[in-house]
Amino acid sequence: MEQTLGKTERLHKRDFHGVRWVRSGKSPHFLLFKSTKNETNDLSVTRFGVVVSRKIKGAVKRNRIKRLAREFFRLNKHLFPGSANYSVRVMRMPSGLTFEAVSLELGTLATRAFNG
Repeated sequence: MEQTLGKTERLHKRDFHGVRWVRSGKSPHFLLFKSTKNETNDLSVTRFGVVVSRKIKGAVKRNRIKRLAREFFRLNKHLFPGSANYSVRVMRMPSGLTFEAVSLELGTLATRAFNG
């Protein structure tokens, strides 16, 4: 399995329009969504996107949480089944912006959402 996150595996702003999203899971800081558009995407690749509202102040913090979430997905693609589109919405900023804290919470969220 490749340990990269290529352009085809990222959701961009235009990919969010016209797609119906279903909430797959919730944690104290994140919401996980899966697209329902034919249950799979046309590329037969699992794709991932991160949404952070501007209500969370500080562009540096918003960009940092997006980088950490993308890094989690890059290393844990096996947790997300099928070739579907997944989106994570950051509801509140975690107190510790470390990769360990973010990956622990997102890992628990993905495991609960897709494994029971």
